[in-house]
Amino acid sequence: MLESEVILSPSGECRAMLLRRMSLKKSEDPDAFRWGGVLLVQGQVAQLMSAVDVATKAARVDAREVWGNCPQHITTVAFMGDAADVLQALQALKDRGLVR
Repeated sequence: MLESEVILSPSGECRAMLLRRMSLKKSEDPDAFRWGGVLLVQGQVAQLMSAVDVATKAARVDAREVWGNCPQHITTVAFMGDAADVLQALQALKDRGLVR
């Protein structure tokens, strides 16, 4: 079971912290993200990969890895989008039994 947290309308400090810890493509503009909400999901790699697949198919959210102490291991994924899309992604994960 994955752990999750939802942040609606994240503060500038929260967005800056996430951006520092996320792997972004060189061509990606961090200001292009929709910051209505952020869903943070943490757990085992196999479950996280499944969660990315489920959430991005269910809702219009962007998924990015959030690095921990060791960038070789994925432990957290951030889903960003409009608040309604983030909540829709969370519901899809709940429906699949990936989060409570």
